Amino acid sequence: MKDMEKFKHISMRGRVAFGISCFENAIVALKYDINVWKIVLNYLWEFTNIQYLDDWNDIVVELIPENLTEFKTYEEEEFEKLSKDEFIYLYSLYQNIDASVDALLRGIYDLGISHAYTVFEGYGESSLKTLERIIKLMIDYNFPLPSIDPFLKFSIEENRGGGDKFDGTKLTKILHPEID
Repeated sequence: MKDMEKFKHISMRGRVAFGISCFENAIVALKYDINVWKIVLNYLWEFTNIQYLDDWNDIVVELIPENLTEFKTYEEEEFEKLSKDEFIYLYSLYQNIDASVDALLRGIYDLGISHAYTVFEGYGESSLKTLERIIKLMIDYNFPLPSIDPFLKFSIEENRGGGDKFDGTKLTKILHPEID
């Protein structure tokens, strides 16, 4: 993708925000009821302003459809972050979803942890490769890509590549439909 060069200058938080925006575009393209996805999106968008990324990783790994639906009941697994009500809600939501939803959520999780236990060096090649996979998924499924422009302001120069915290929900079209 020609814009991959531009992503070299976007912080980790900005890259994950772009990935989440891709997921939002997929939900809309699939004509899913966007309101039922707000619980997932609220957790995803925490990446942009959470203090400790480990906390985000712990919850998002539990949100991945393939991981969550592996269990029929809440009691079968020791969920650390999800409540029983959230588990039941998501288990129901994930029945009969398109495979792209699982693939994109897993991609966002992989993107979020791509530099979790390493020093962010250079342009963060690991996260660039993961982001490129998300973009390829979007193209393969014929989902519209978000514009890169709103993400360019999140500089890789901030916070050793991770980027400064920001309110990512200002970028969401689903949690704040007035944004276009």
